Amino acid sequence: MNFNKPLLIILLCLGFSASTQDQKLPIPLSLRTANYDIDLKLDVDKKQIQAQQYLTFKNPSADTIWTMPFHMYYNAFKNNKSTFALEANSLMSTKSQEDIDNGIWSWIKVTEVIDQDGNNLSDSLSFVAVDDQNENDHTVLILHLKEPILPHQTYGVHMKWTSQIPKTSIRTGYSRDYFFMAQWYPKLGVYEPAGSRFATKGQWNCHQYHANTEYFGEFGVYKVNITVPEKFVVGASGFLLEEKKVASSLKTYTYLAEDVIDFTWTANPHFIVLEEKWKDVQIKLLIMPEHVCNKERFLVATKYTLDFFEDYIEKYPYPTLTIVSPPYYGLFSGAMEYPTLFTAPTLCILPPNIRTTETLTMHELTHQYFMQMLSTNEQEEAWMDEGFTAFFEAKMMDKFYPKGVFYWDYMGINLGSEEYRRGRFFNADNIKIGPMSQFGWLFKHQGHREIVYGKAAVWLRTLEGMVGEVCMQDIIKTYFKRWKFKHPCRFDFIDIVNEIVPQHHGDAFGPNMNWFLDQVIYGTEECDYSVHSISNEPIPEPLGYFDNTTEARVSTENSEKLYEAKVILYRLGELWLPQDVKVTFDNGDVVMEKWDGKARSHDFTYTGSRKIMSVEIDPALKIPLDKNLINNSYVVEQQSSGVTRYFTSFMTWMQGAMITASALI
Repeated sequence: MNFNKPLLIILLCLGFSASTQDQKLPIPLSLRTANYDIDLKLDVDKKQIQAQQYLTFKNPSADTIWTMPFHMYYNAFKNNKSTFALEANSLMSTKSQEDIDNGIWSWIKVTEVIDQDGNNLSDSLSFVAVDDQNENDHTVLILHLKEPILPHQTYGVHMKWTSQIPKTSIRTGYSRDYFFMAQWYPKLGVYEPAGSRFATKGQWNCHQYHANTEYFGEFGVYKVNITVPEKFVVGASGFLLEEKKVASSLKTYTYLAEDVIDFTWTANPHFIVLEEKWKDVQIKLLIMPEHVCNKERFLVATKYTLDFFEDYIEKYPYPTLTIVSPPYYGLFSGAMEYPTLFTAPTLCILPPNIRTTETLTMHELTHQYFMQMLSTNEQEEAWMDEGFTAFFEAKMMDKFYPKGVFYWDYMGINLGSEEYRRGRFFNADNIKIGPMSQFGWLFKHQGHREIVYGKAAVWLRTLEGMVGEVCMQDIIKTYFKRWKFKHPCRFDFIDIVNEIVPQHHGDAFGPNMNWFLDQVIYGTEECDYSVHSISNEPIPEPLGYFDNTTEARVSTENSEKLYEAKVILYRLGELWLPQDVKVTFDNGDVVMEKWDGKARSHDFTYTGSRKIMSVEIDPALKIPLDKNLINNSYVVEQQSSGVTRYFTSFMTWMQGAMITASALI
């Protein structure tokens, strides 16, 4: 798009919007606060992008705004002293000058900025390290405006920029002839009006790029022209508006994505495009020829997921869904989620009893709900997207693939997804390394993934175990309906839990669920309950003088023998939860007891002719937060249940190792 300045000013003043003919969504789903019109050309030889973009921003507040911050993610790979490089302790720190000369380093540079009034603001740009004051980090660029953005005003700005694409960097970049372009353009931060999320006053939220965290973006409409060599196959967020040849060897693809928080695209000359429909959604699978053998694994898992969420929450609202299965030399971009597009690596050497392809498909597709439509801040509260996604991934895998994420019929081994998630958390080196509430980049000594994926999924399943599946679905549905296409935070979810649980259970759990939520979100304590002991002590017959001193009571041989049957329970961990306790007697009687779980020890005592034979804490496995399931049961005569559970725990660890290894082959 080569606009002259007067026409550019007119367009920016009017604000960007796709034509009515182009739109697929008849009614906007979001406020469409940040809208982009981008024109780019990919230079496959230099591994560069030349581009210009036209951004219209709608001030969502009553504030007067004087600056605009932009994420410049590719600058994370600009040098070995960027915050990302230092936190990741990555290979970038060992690169030589020869590597630099060969184009290992990448960057993004804005060369021109013109505001809607025609003012050249190119000299008003500066980098700022808002999180750690690292002067070598250039991942946040501040644009200082000549005139402010007034309350609820729409403001336009035009940028020209160039980027050097990173090679084999996390989530994005190129490898050989494969390009995966994520977080590739100057991306505006999110303006948070006072009262939204944690904002006590209006503020920009635009963190540096950290190794442990992902992204946070504003909803809008993207219209993107992608010019590439004509032999390349392109896939992108949104849907294809037009494909046309623009030169002897170039082709331009025009995509439109509505009500999304980001735009991602990929290009590769070897992709095979497989298409299928799910109701009115067009599914595209971009896959390498050597991986076509697994196409049904992708497509079946995709349809399972879309069916599940239509029933559980709400129908997928977008007209398209694109799945990218990268080449083996592009695995760095695998297993990531973006609006209407996700990546999931696969290998044909994976046997059907290792469900890596299905697991990744379900996980990344779930992010269309928890990250895309419910746009939480992945840098500050990663558990609100990854934790919810892991919870639903396990629920769907165990529903649609009951044999498990790994199974071995010959040995009768069956490992479910929920148990895999539980094992992922409890196999961490230190499950107390930090509270889930802390910002992602503050997990400085590992543990981030185990907490935000594993712990969050396990405590959400524990919440469901306590309140029941019907109540849990009501919680999630209400949360989604109230906050879709907005930016909720943990307080918003907590409020809904405390609203819905009493509707189903009255005051059975107390006035609210904060006693539980505070422990799991802000605490680092672990949960562990055990059956300490069982005793069945005979009660002696009464002997001696009772009513007088002249007649002694003596035992009779035919009297029924009585016992004091007692079980002692321990709370070994700091985190407390109410517990169900199953007590089984020698005559076949079963008693279900309730314990509030607060005391360090507790007993149940029974007097009569029955003897306790076994006791089990949480027999329905409602509390997967309990770290050690082996000590949850005790039998007077040893059975094999403890060994079975120990073996299951071991195999959960094995499953995690095998899935990790398969993704790296």
